[in-house]
Order: sequence, then structure tokens, then C-alpha cells
Amino acid sequence: MLESDRGLVLMDQHAAHERILYEQMLRRLEQGDAPSQRLLLPETVELSPRDAQFLREHLPVLGRLGVGLGEFGERTFLLDALPPFVKVSDARRFVLELIDELVAAGREVNSFRLGEQTVAKTVCRHAVKANDPLAGPELENLLNDLRNCAMPYTCPHGRPTLIEMNYRELEKKFGRTQ
Repeated sequence: MLESDRGLVLMDQHAAHERILYEQMLRRLEQGDAPSQRLLLPETVELSPRDAQFLREHLPVLGRLGVGLGEFGERTFLLDALPPFVKVSDARRFVLELIDELVAAGREVNSFRLGEQTVAKTVCRHAVKANDPLAGPELENLLNDLRNCAMPYTCPHGRPTLIEMNYRELEKKFGRTQ
């Protein structure tokens, strides 16, 4: 809960953090490749022949998203990097889900559109949760980062990040209007 010069502002910190992460990742995608963080222990991902062929065709898209995947056999791929904001205990499972999203999107997918959809789903999982306690500096950073967003009022899924009640509305609700 925050106060503005016009009244009371309620912020959904999860939706706000989603928006921030989403726009940061899209900027990185537009500039070229998203950053990647090497895994301590690379993992192998084995796929069906059909999915392996499909993935081969889409390795550049995953690379642009910061996923380090390379061929390691006929149906096996080596996963050695993920985007730094992806915090998962099972990197292999994360990539399998990402591949499922690629397959579901179809062969004629626009790689930038897929990037947007994938980033939106991914940042949702990795944004602060609604009930995570944030200390003063963390909250201030969140607000400053949100102010710098091109579309600060909704998360990538369209939910509001901020709800404002002006002083007049508040006074009316408390029966103080004349």
C-alpha cells in the first residue's frame, strides 16, 4: 500500500515484478540475444525423433531466449545455460516445458511472438510472489523499475499492477463528503 499526491495506491508486487522482468527481457531480445548463465552441471535432454527434429529447427529461437541447448546426438541435446532470471531446481524439466510450448505454438511460429509468450510465462513463475515480504529498499527498487516500464499499469497477462483511489473516493467511502 502506497500513498501518492492524489490518494491511496495499492500495488500488486507480483504483477509489477512480472511487468518489469517482461520488459527487461523483451529489450534484451530486441537488442539481439538474451543473457545466459552457464549451468554448473550441464544436463542431457532426450526427445522423441519428431520433437528432436522440431527442436533442431528452433535452436536459434531458444538461443535468443538465453537457453543454451546444442545437439549432443541424434535425439539428445545438451543443456548448458539458462537466462539468469530463471531460478529452477530442475533445469531439464523447465526446458522440456519450454519445448512443449514451442511444439504447441506450431511450425509457423513467429519467433519474436513466441519469445514474448515464453517470456511472459517464464517471468510469471520467477517474479516475487504476492505475499513475499519486501524490505524498504526492495520495494523502492520495484517502484523505480516499474516507473521506467513502457506499460507500467498491467502485467504481461493484462492484470493491473496498480489500483489508485483518489482522496475524494476515500472520503466518500468514509462518509466524509459534503
